[in-house]
Amino acid sequence: MKITQKLAALRKYMQDAQIDACIVPISDPHLSEYQPSHWRVLEWLSGFTGSSGTVVVTAESAGLWTDSRYFLQAGDELNGSGIDLFKVGLPDTPAFIDWLNSTLPAGATVGLDGRLFSAAQVDDFVQSLAIGEIAVNIDFDPFPVIWNDRPGLPSNPLFVYSEHYAGKST
Repeated sequence: MKITQKLAALRKYMQDAQIDACIVPISDPHLSEYQPSHWRVLEWLSGFTGSSGTVVVTAESAGLWTDSRYFLQAGDELNGSGIDLFKVGLPDTPAFIDWLNSTLPAGATVGLDGRLFSAAQVDDFVQSLAIGEIAVNIDFDPFPVIWNDRPGLPSNPLFVYSEHYAGKST
């Protein structure tokens, strides 16, 4: 499926759920540095393979916010995708929350999967978007429906990491 088709599927799901914008981070419920394939939603949706970024999708536009380590890579990977590159750290680049406040009308709703953010981040989003009278739905997860061939959750067996390697007992 092409990126444009994935965005169209997400937008249709958003419309049906009455969500005006969707925030997709590079994250998993453990806020891990490296995510299992199941949680690489941003990569699947945008084609961006860097390790730091956030995609925001509205009915009319989409953007990827990433830092200077990935400006060239993101420019190449997003080419023709319909996703604009927002270069974090440059003077003219708004934070994605500020962009949402300036893009969405009062009464709009932003959807996100609250499991993929820290509680402090979610609180910040809610407070920042309230300035523009924008609501936040933290239970928005369209990807089990629109990502048809999504890899399963990891099912490796658990094991106790030896005290020899850990340095301390559990």
